[in-house]
Amino acid sequence: MKEVIRTSGDIRRTLAQTMVDIRCGDLSVDKGLAVAAVAKEITASLQVEVNIAKTRLTMMHVGLSIGDITQMGKLVIEEE
Repeated sequence: MKEVIRTSGDIRRTLAQTMVDIRCGDLSVDKGLAVAAVAKEITASLQVEVNIAKTRLTMMHVGLSIGDITQMGKLVIEEE
């Protein structure tokens, strides 16, 4: 059964395992580079999540709101 990736923490564990697989020769460098390209895009989207949370906190401090703050690292990728 394939592992389901639901959170940004799951993504980090998968990327770490990918690095181990490349080092052990279980995954080709070309496939590892493809994974790295996807990881770069995921990192960019997670940075957006961080920036939104920072903006929400700043706005809360001045008495404004643009929605609830979600727990970092718990961004839901796929609903069960």
